[in-house]
Formats: sequence, structure tokens, C-alpha cells
Amino acid sequence: MARRFALHERRAVRDLSGVWDFAFLGEADPEAVEVDSIPFEDVMAVPGSFDATPAYAGRRGLAAYRTRVRVEKAGRHRLVFDAVHHWCRVFWDGTPIRDHAGGFTRFTADVDHAEAGTVEVVVLVDNLFGERSPLHLEYFDWYHFGGISRPVELQRLGETWIEGLRCVTDDVEARRVSLSVDYRGEGRSVPFTVECGGETVLEETVDLDSSGRIERTFTLPGVELWSPSNPALHLLRVRLGDDDMCERIGLRQVTVEDGRLAVNGEALTLWGVNRHESHPQFGHSQPDGLLVADVQQIRDLGCNFVRGSHYPQDPLFLDLCDEAGICVWSESIAWQYPAELLTDPEFVAAQLDHVDEMVASAFNHPSVIMWGVLNESPSHEPAVRPAYEELLGRLRELDAFRPVTYASNHIYEDGCLDLADVVSVNCYPGWYGGGIADIPAELDRIAAHVDKSGHADKPLIISEIGAGAVPGWRDQHHGMWTEEYQAELLETVVGHLAAQDRISGLSIWVLGDFRTTDAKHMLLGRPRSVNDKGVLDEYRRPKQAYGAVRRLYRRARESR
Repeated sequence: MARRFALHERRAVRDLSGVWDFAFLGEADPEAVEVDSIPFEDVMAVPGSFDATPAYAGRRGLAAYRTRVRVEKAGRHRLVFDAVHHWCRVFWDGTPIRDHAGGFTRFTADVDHAEAGTVEVVVLVDNLFGERSPLHLEYFDWYHFGGISRPVELQRLGETWIEGLRCVTDDVEARRVSLSVDYRGEGRSVPFTVECGGETVLEETVDLDSSGRIERTFTLPGVELWSPSNPALHLLRVRLGDDDMCERIGLRQVTVEDGRLAVNGEALTLWGVNRHESHPQFGHSQPDGLLVADVQQIRDLGCNFVRGSHYPQDPLFLDLCDEAGICVWSESIAWQYPAELLTDPEFVAAQLDHVDEMVASAFNHPSVIMWGVLNESPSHEPAVRPAYEELLGRLRELDAFRPVTYASNHIYEDGCLDLADVVSVNCYPGWYGGGIADIPAELDRIAAHVDKSGHADKPLIISEIGAGAVPGWRDQHHGMWTEEYQAELLETVVGHLAAQDRISGLSIWVLGDFRTTDAKHMLLGRPRSVNDKGVLDEYRRPKQAYGAVRRLYRRARESR
């Protein structure tokens, strides 16, 4: 699996990445598909986005993937999928074992007892929009690629196994942390040990039920704290009976203090970008080299912050941000959901499931400093307030140690700001309205409105702002869609925010250009079928704005 360290030493784990058999079934109904009769006449890379490949570019419908795996020893086995888009059904030797809806998050499919020998794993994958995948909508301002887009593993589980672990820093001065270990299996007494940095922290015998949670608190004297300026990381390994699990942790606390986000009590001004996981050749499946290159360019820009828009980012990208000291806003799938959906209990339930998976996957990453939901949804409409309450409440229930937010594009009428710890505003002065000269006054007006509304004590982030620029289009008039106009607009934004103190965070829209929806009404404002607001083009080649932002971000961080 795409991680910077091994999650398990004792558990038998096999990476199933590679070339799988493939068949595109188009409009076939998955309920009517006979797995044994699928005509596998092609192949497909896993991980990969099948509809980004030359043979299937832009194709929507049902697809089938197949691989054969050797099971060395009989027993309970688990398939782990880091992401499949958008809906899938997993078969083990012809038997369905799991359905899953919603991309960008990890899920598992268990086989209670697998016989030794060669087994056939088939995954039906549907990238259509509809009831099977309610969170993905066609009009979203990004292209929804389909396929098994992140790695897949086969794990053998023993008599008792660790489901997950979470580590929280209780006290940075005392280096005190709390550990929670969820387990399942046969109830019995087993040895339980915890190591950090190769040193044994706890060693005891525990009596287990068939499932439950072990909670312990301990100190790690002398351990370095994690911060953006010193991203110190430590390997935490838990052994429970014959199983183990490892996570890389960073000791740090995120708080809201005097209208600023703070890490370990040190106030931060966030200078960053939004990031989509999209590439013309790879879709949502980001090769390791591309993830590394993205982080290199984010650092080169002078950023200390990235917003994962508008869905959970690849676990390897979070690993790299942990190492680089780049703060991350982790966000669930959303883009301008209508009130009709946000008042539908079944839709909200699907959102809650997705939020659960997002937090489970990213909880132990110290770079993740806040959670977000419902990008640009109608937070100004009273009918949707219960959905905001429920989703933000679920985030706080799952993680009481990080602030929560949502990006509002209705700031002057917003009715949910009291529910957020951080006020985040998407606005496009100088692009969708007014000119570049109007930007400073509009940013000041937003800040004044937020404070007058009773939220002066909360951090205020401009979570989106920017302008389109068709790569290579330059002219002496510096008109809209030219690289010059984009550069001048972003120079004005960064220059103004660097000279004031109220707005404490900025994430420019966006790091790199990306393919957008096929919806006609959106394409009329998207040259090349691409959202062109990136400071890089879709192949990560810098535009003129890249140099302007790099110069001003570096200057702003040096002056703070």
C-alpha cells in the first residue's frame, strides 16, 4: 500500500498492485451480471483510472476488474481498498462480499474463512452518476474519473487483530499522549506492547472480549514536537497478541487562539493553495512521483498550507505533508449540494459514512490541522442548518482535538457560522465581479462583516480566490484569461493580506489546472474543458502567476 512505512510486521500482507484483467460492460446492470461469464478481453493497471486511458477515455458505465491471488494459509482474510470510484461490488471466488459507494476513502472487504489455494477476486466498478453513488454529481466543477484508483492489499488476519489505532497529544509540555486501540477476534488474554522510536513504552497482558477498545495514557519524555517549522515524526508500533500495527505520529496540539490557528501555542498565518487530485493521463490515480513533485512545488511556492479540495487526499500525499511540515485541511466530498439533498436523511447518512471513513484514514497525520465539509453548499438557507449541525457534530464526535470548518460562498447571508471553529470564505473579486482594483476593499468588507456578525474571535481564512489563465496566452492588454491578468490579481490578493492581520489564512484557487465536468452550462465558462485557475497547468508547468505567488509568499512568511 502507498505508505512511507510498513503498517504491519507480523500480519501477512500482499500488495495487489499491478495489471488486472479488465472488461468494460457499459450500461449493464450489476444485479444481472454473472461474474463467471464476464468476457475479460483487456487489461488495466491497478491502481489507475480506466476512463483516463486512451482506450476508455470519457467512457461511463460498469467495468469489471479481475486478478488471481494465491492464499498460502487458510483462515480469515481481508481485502483493503484505498479508493474505488464511485461504486463497487467485490467478489471472492464468485461470492459477493462487499458493496461500497463513494470514492477517495479506504474500505475493507472481509472473508471469514478462505481456503488455501488460488482464488479469483473480481471487482465491479461503476463510474456512473445516480442512486448507487449519491455523493458524486455530474455538475461538480471537476471531472469524476472511475476505477480502482488507489492501491489494494490482501491481508491475513489471525485469531485476534487490530482494527485501528489513534494517538492524541494531551499535553505538549509533558509529552503526554493518549492511545486508543480497537480490536476484534477471539476473547482471550494476550500480550500488549507499545513502542515509540524503538523504545518500549508499555508492556502488559490484557484480557480481551470478542471486540473492544484498549485505552492507555503515557508520556514520551524528550520527544521532539511536530510543527510546520520542525516536522518531527515518530514511529509508534502496537503489538497485540500475534498482530501488530504501526503509525507514524507527530506530537502537537492545534488550538484556536485570538483569531488565529495555533500549533503548540504558536500562532500561524497560513499561506497556501487548494489542490485537486487530477491529471490528464492518470485521472484520480496519482503516481508516487507526481505526489512527490506536487509537494516539491507546494514547498517551492513558499506554502505552509494546502486545502484538499474537494475530497480526502491520497494517504501518501498526507505522509509527504507530514514530513514537509505542510498543514492540511482535509475535506469530505462536496460541491454546491442543493437543499433538496441536504434535507434528505438518506443523503445525509451517506455523507456521515463518508466523513467516518475520512477521519479514520487521516486521524494520525499531524499535518491535518482541521476538518471540512459541504464546500459551497447553501449554508444561507435555514432548511439545511440541521445537515451542517449533524456533519460538523459528527466531526467533533470523532475528533475533539481539531477545529472544524466549511467553505462558504454566501458569507453575507450565511446562517451557520456559529457552528464552525474557523470561518472560511470562497470569493472571487476581480474575476466574477468587479476589477482587480476592487479586491482590497472586498476582502476588508468580508472581514468587517464576519467580525460584526459576532465571530471576531475565530480565525478567518480566504479558502478560495483566484482567476483563470489559459496557459501560454499573453497579450499587451492583460485581459481576462491571460497569464498577466491572473498574476496581477494574485499579486494584489497576497500583497493586501500580507499587510493586514485579521485574515489569517489564504488558499489560492488552485495549484494546478484540472479537467472539469461535461455539463454544458459549466463548459461554456471553462476553455479547453479545463478549470484554468491553476498557477500550474494540468501537466504541472508553471504559469506567470507561479513566480509572482512564490515571490510574495516567501516574502510574507519571512516578515511574520
